[in-house]
Amino acid sequence: MKEKISKKSNFVPTASSLLKIVAVAGIIGLWAYAFFFAPSGNPDRVENEVWLEKAETICSQALNKIDLLPLAKESRTPADRAELITQGTQVLEKMTTSLAALPLNSEKDNFNTNSWLSDWDTYLGDRRNHVKRLTELGDIEPLLTATDNGKSVLERMNGFARVNDLDSCLDPGDF
Repeated sequence: MKEKISKKSNFVPTASSLLKIVAVAGIIGLWAYAFFFAPSGNPDRVENEVWLEKAETICSQALNKIDLLPLAKESRTPADRAELITQGTQVLEKMTTSLAALPLNSEKDNFNTNSWLSDWDTYLGDRRNHVKRLTELGDIEPLLTATDNGKSVLERMNGFARVNDLDSCLDPGDF
């Protein structure tokens, strides 16, 4: 009976040691991959510098036009606020149309920018919906579409702009 116990007790440290060796090897392998083989940089970063420069110019021009408008939140009536938001939305619609027309070379850049422009489309729809609600219901807070993880589509949209140093392409914050 003592022999059976000793054989079992010898097996347990061996299995435990083997498990520790595998775990340590896995951790070392993971870090080796992360430092030497994994792609670097942010996956949302657009590689086409020409596109980024043109996009920043387009957004900057749109932002300058919006800056000429009075702030919607300073309007006296909901109808006045709705009119200013409509004017700003029209400027942003032209901006996104111009951005969509810019050519890109890589599939990754196309996917990322199309996703970003899709977020802009959602945001512009939210703006139009807010104008409609201001007109019908009076002085109300805007409603912004949420992403699958519960955050505002505005956060994702602005995050892409920040990653790509497109400061003029952030939400203009005009209402």
